[in-house]
Order: sequence, then C-alpha cells, then structure tokens
Amino acid sequence: MSRPAEPVSEHHPAPEDDAHKNEFRILKRIRDDLGDAVIDEGTYVHSQPRRIFVEVVPDRIREVIQYMQETHDMWQFSTLSGRDLGDDLQACYHFVLSKEKIAITFRVSVPRDKPVYPSLTTLVPAAEFVENELRELFGMIPTGHPNVRRVELPENWPKDEYPMRKDWADPRGLMQRSKTTGAKPKEEL
Repeated sequence: MSRPAEPVSEHHPAPEDDAHKNEFRILKRIRDDLGDAVIDEGTYVHSQPRRIFVEVVPDRIREVIQYMQETHDMWQFSTLSGRDLGDDLQACYHFVLSKEKIAITFRVSVPRDKPVYPSLTTLVPAAEFVENELRELFGMIPTGHPNVRRVELPENWPKDEYPMRKDWADPRGLMQRSKTTGAKPKEEL
C-alpha cells in the first residue's frame, strides 16, 4: 500500500548562507522594524538569488510599503498579481529594491467572503490600473482606491462574477473562443 504524497510547499526558502546574505540582512531588518505587521508563515528568502517574499497583515500593508519607501528607498513597482488560494484570495505587490537589485513581493491574504484590504494607489500611483484589474478579475476590493473603474471586462459584465477565481465556471459561455480570439489551431499556422 502506497503512502499519500506529502503536500508540496510553494515556498522554496534559501539556506542562510553567503549567497543569500544580503536578502537575509534586509528581511531581518524588515522583521525587526515592523514586528507583528509581518506574518512569519509565508515570509522568507527564496532559494532563487535576489528574491524575498513578505506576508503582511492586510490592514498594515500601507504602513509596510511606506516604511519600505522611506527606509529602503523602494520606489520601483513592478506589478500586482492575484491568487485564489481556496478560502483566501491574495494580492501580491511586486517591487524591486534598485540599490540592492533584489525583487521583493509583499503578499496580502484576505478571506474569500470578505476580500477587502487598503489600496496602495496613493503611495504607489502605478498600482491604480492593476488594483482595478484585481477588483474585476478576482473580486478583491482595495478600499480607498481613488479611481474605481472597469479596465478589463466589458461594462455589462455580470456583477459578482470573477473569471480568475478557480471556482468560476463561465455559466453563459462568455469566454468561448471565437474566430478572432485565442490561439490558432496548428493546422491554421
């Protein structure tokens, strides 16, 4: 009889060695300075060089980003991505620490039934568009967003239907491939 497979972690923490010493130094300072704003589970230096992930208490994300801007001169915003984790939804804000050449991601997880967290748009103006995308595609609501509007889906898109959630079933066939969308079949190439 075979044993059930151990769950595979998405985390790939780095060993605390010389190859990752700058990342560990930065993460230690973040943890020391921000204390309970950082959630230990989900916060780590990635085994891939120059990569840090920080899980943040949702209501404290603005405080964390402002701290990073002031203390670590973090101004280069890369993008925002969303994830459906089952019971939770997650917003992942990706930045680059220019001086150190380290990519750092701040993750905010919120309950699926109350997917609300503070907007970063006033601190990070480049997040305006992608926060609106997250609202439309995942149903995550960045409160305090200064310019809520549709950016991806048509104006007549059904309310409370979020096509990037894993449980969305496309009940009306809205995402069916037409002759003008999607990849061409091999025989047409």
